[in-house]
Amino acid sequence: MGEYPVMRIVLRLLPWIALALLGPAAPALAQIDGNYETIGPVPPRNSQDVVVLEEFLNFTCPHCNNFRKVAKPLFSKYGDRIERRNLPILFRGQSDTVLRLYFIAERLGRGHEIKEMIFDATFQYGVNINDPKVVGFLARSAGLAEEFESQRGADWVNAKIRASHARAERVGVEATPTIVLNGAIRMVPRTGMQTFVNNLDRVIGQLLKERG
Repeated sequence: MGEYPVMRIVLRLLPWIALALLGPAAPALAQIDGNYETIGPVPPRNSQDVVVLEEFLNFTCPHCNNFRKVAKPLFSKYGDRIERRNLPILFRGQSDTVLRLYFIAERLGRGHEIKEMIFDATFQYGVNINDPKVVGFLARSAGLAEEFESQRGADWVNAKIRASHARAERVGVEATPTIVLNGAIRMVPRTGMQTFVNNLDRVIGQLLKERG
């Protein structure tokens, strides 16, 4: 038995009726490809002038030392399009003296220099940076002895150390290095470091606006 003519017409018009009632579908935002975990709203592809990169690190961590060496070409490639924020944290039982030296140096605009010095002291020269006397020697070697002695116990230094660890807890840091991009993308090296840096490069390149 055939369909009633009116029913046949209604069936043909259903898609157009639905479109008129619901309106056109909103275009889907392009997703950021790569291996990462989301901890906040991920920005659309090619939408950022600058990517904020938080690096959670420990100065005795061999993976952190490896990352700082392997990632140098990446940071050179993007230059000031990456806003780097170093957030050193401690493992259980470690002295916080080295963090005090780092934050004092950072405030004086010498954070990157002292970060490199501390890692070299640990991994190239094999010194114990958990020994406050060693940290004092590093401060003197860098010409920061006076600033270090006068500021090491300052309230602002204590606040920086607390804030670094609080931020690490807030974004779910469980290992170092952990990289957080724009407060939304968390990345941890789980394979080779070069593979990790390549993936990081890929994600950052998609977040940044394309240059004409």
